[in-house]
Amino acid sequence: MSNLLFKLNSSRIFQFIVISIIILNAITLGVNTYELNAYIANSIKILDYLITIFFVIEILIRFIGEPKKINFFKNGWNIFDTLIVLVSLIPIPNNSSFLLLRLLRVFRVLRLISAIPELKKIIEALIDSIKRVFYVGLLLFIILYIYATIGSMLFASHIPERWNDVGVSLITLFQVLTLSSWETVMLPLQEIFWWAWIYFFSFIIICAITMLNLLIAILVDVVINQKKL
Repeated sequence: MSNLLFKLNSSRIFQFIVISIIILNAITLGVNTYELNAYIANSIKILDYLITIFFVIEILIRFIGEPKKINFFKNGWNIFDTLIVLVSLIPIPNNSSFLLLRLLRVFRVLRLISAIPELKKIIEALIDSIKRVFYVGLLLFIILYIYATIGSMLFASHIPERWNDVGVSLITLFQVLTLSSWETVMLPLQEIFWWAWIYFFSFIIICAITMLNLLIAILVDVVINQKKL
């Protein structure tokens, strides 16, 4: 029995069915955000129950099919999937008091990550790179803070709504960092200070380009190292 379920869980057909059901679950969650007539709403509700039952059966197949049951709980992805399924089993009345529990059901879509090996590798790479990403983020914040302080000192008296203090300057520079209409921040200052472009261009080159590429390099390095293992 255990060997049969192990083979079933390992088969590509079964994995394809699991992925398809997860995608179907994501679609039903999206459909529920629209105004639906009573018949469709009830059909979606029944479908949600059936999907939940399938998820429970799938977890049981994985657990029973595991030769050493302790290994099931040693796998973080198994615990992750089990917790999501357990949350789905909690009956949720249709009122605002249980909004949090209804929101937690949305996380069932995250099971797609554990069902697709390529997505798992990406998430594992992100987790492995957290320490290095943290230090890059810290360096980015230090540079942001320095530029925000300089910007506040230089531009506060001219455009206080954007540079009045360090806090406001950080928000302004964050907009520049995202390259979202950053020219609307620079051009008014360019009319006052001819050298303002040096401030903004150096900031974009250091933070938006260099730091972003550094983060990408860290993630690529982690993924490559994982493939070597």
